[in-house]
Amino acid sequence: MTESSPGDSKVMRAEFILISAIAGVSILIILLLSMLWSSVRLNANEYEVVAMVRGTRAEMIGVTRAQSDAETLAARFLATRNRELLDDFELAKAEARSRLAAALALVRHDGELRTRVSAVSELVEQRLNILDNEIAWRPVALDRVRPEDRVYATFRAQSDELQELLNGRIDVARVAEDAAHTRLDFVSVVLGLLSLLASGLAIFALRRERGQWRLAHEATEAARARAHESDLAKTRFLAVASHDMRQPLHALTLYLSALERRVEGAEARDILQKMDRATQSMVGMFATLLDLARIQAGVVQPEFVEVPLQAVIDRIVAEHPGGKVEALPTSVIIRSDPLLLERVLANLVVNALKHGGGKARIEVRHSGDHAQISVADDGPGIAEADQKRIFEEFVRLDGRAGAEGLGLGLAIVARIADLLGMPIKLESAPDRGARFTLTAPLIAAHGGPLARTLATPVTLNGTFVVVCDDDALAREAIAGSLRDLGAEVHACGNETELASLLSESGPPDLLVMDLRIGGALQGIDIATRARARLSPPPRVIVVTGDTGPETLAMLRASGYSWLIKPVDSNSLSAAAAALVHAA
Repeated sequence: MTESSPGDSKVMRAEFILISAIAGVSILIILLLSMLWSSVRLNANEYEVVAMVRGTRAEMIGVTRAQSDAETLAARFLATRNRELLDDFELAKAEARSRLAAALALVRHDGELRTRVSAVSELVEQRLNILDNEIAWRPVALDRVRPEDRVYATFRAQSDELQELLNGRIDVARVAEDAAHTRLDFVSVVLGLLSLLASGLAIFALRRERGQWRLAHEATEAARARAHESDLAKTRFLAVASHDMRQPLHALTLYLSALERRVEGAEARDILQKMDRATQSMVGMFATLLDLARIQAGVVQPEFVEVPLQAVIDRIVAEHPGGKVEALPTSVIIRSDPLLLERVLANLVVNALKHGGGKARIEVRHSGDHAQISVADDGPGIAEADQKRIFEEFVRLDGRAGAEGLGLGLAIVARIADLLGMPIKLESAPDRGARFTLTAPLIAAHGGPLARTLATPVTLNGTFVVVCDDDALAREAIAGSLRDLGAEVHACGNETELASLLSESGPPDLLVMDLRIGGALQGIDIATRARARLSPPPRVIVVTGDTGPETLAMLRASGYSWLIKPVDSNSLSAAAAALVHAA
């Protein structure tokens, strides 16, 4: 469980405060918006009330005017008996009734006003009926108070009460309208302030987010820089580890070869052969692990040149004597990296020998612009379900002979093939063997097969060789192997000792130089300076355990022969003999 730092607590507290403030402002804005909506609706309602009251009052004024016109026309008719006045009388009555109907329609939703207007409407109707009776000469019941006077008085009283009620409604509506306006003004001001506050919070949150993004970006860049430094450190480690870890294996291999040449008893030689096989197995596993690490670190970079396949195949066949590997001669030349291509084919051959019954076949075909290089065996085959899995790291199929390996051979094959741009195809079925096929760009495929070089016994009798290596164990192992071939060998550990030795003994026929002297890759420079002082200049073999792309490029550019540790006795003697005989 990890504990949060005080800085993390402050950040979390600041985030909580910011989120709470934004949430509080949001809630206030929602509440104010609801109040604003309520005020708007209330204001609109008050406007409706005022409009209704004003309309009702106008209609009632019209009713009073129409009734007054009817009474005036009735009086004039009774005085003059002019029947033309009756038409205007009827129009006045119609207008009074129409206005009453309009007033009732306006107050239909207000119970109190509807009751008042209905009462006034009944009184107006009674008054109009009285006028009709007077015009028609129909007598009415007499009382001490004339009916028309009583009706008219009641009408006036009801009209006054209605007007007061309407005026009161207008006053109430205006008060409510003023209150609504005040509330609207308040809500508008508060909303404006909250909008400013929200804008400020938004700007603060945006700047904070930008700051957090900048910190995250800086952290990402720092992590990327650390990862880059880690990759560089891993690359440097692999380069140094490649040299330092190969040194003891290099010396052990040479010492075993030297010991094998000195032991005569059958039992002892059998023990030495077993030791040699164990050593070669250890060397192979170490090289496999180191190669995989270098490929994963991106250290391995192919250099494409024209590669005659016959030479590559011959070297692989020579590593497995006794007819274990069959290969027909070929004249095909492809474009690839010769070292990586040989490593791929060698791993496929080893895989075929382990799991294919101890026999392997290398077959080369070409079609169009491509060549197909196949490694086949007659073993138990590979089930379809396992055909993709075997190219994964540390995968070993159960129940197979030779399953003591690391399960990395085919994983390295797949990765190197991908680096070379050479697709790999597997054809296999249970009990029908397996065939791995690489496809490479074809350069040429004409003429007869390249001539094979027959192995001949190597001897360096009478050859003067100087060995320069700062590792005493490796230096003595190389010197011993060369002495066993008949060479006269002197050894030294640095450039100063080399200069002193050469000044005393004269120029050697061959200089075997370790690339890393005193922890630096200066072997090529030391050899070049030594050759410049000697006449004739000696041939040079550079021995190294560094296999980085820059190192390999340096070796190729030097023009010297070079060997990669651990160097076995056969490779060393063959390279030395080739240079001496060429000289």
